[in-house]
Amino acid sequence: MSKSTLADRLTRAALALPMAASLIGCSQPDAASQPAYARSTARPATATKPGPVATPASRVVRRTDFVKGGKPACDILFRYAGHEPETLFWEEPCKAVATRMIGRDELEATGTWARLNPFDRKFVAALPGGRVLYVEGSFTASIYPIGSNGLTYDIPVAD
Repeated sequence: MSKSTLADRLTRAALALPMAASLIGCSQPDAASQPAYARSTARPATATKPGPVATPASRVVRRTDFVKGGKPACDILFRYAGHEPETLFWEEPCKAVATRMIGRDELEATGTWARLNPFDRKFVAALPGGRVLYVEGSFTASIYPIGSNGLTYDIPVAD
């Protein structure tokens, strides 16, 4: 009879354990309870590639009242999906200012789309989700698409 080392006995036991478990009707022990050298390093067949990282939707993040030149004003923080947040100032208190993201259908319903030149329409249509920031105060309104330089610009849409 040959002498066996502890490692040899553990290897044989690890190999025999699944067979013994199947013979007595038990399930195989999970991988964590198996010795490190007997564990599989392969990924399970159900593993998939990670999906795309969710991008925050285009939205108005916050509105904050402040004083600019001695007059009340509204600080509007907004972001387009996939872009850094931006700030714009409206020279009225926030309670007098409407801010929202609107699409082409709303621009058409208000007659604003027809007033835009083809250049501006192209930039509005290219926005994430086709939605543009619309800001309306007591006396005027504007939309803020992203231009060819990657920055937003003001298009007055009401006087």
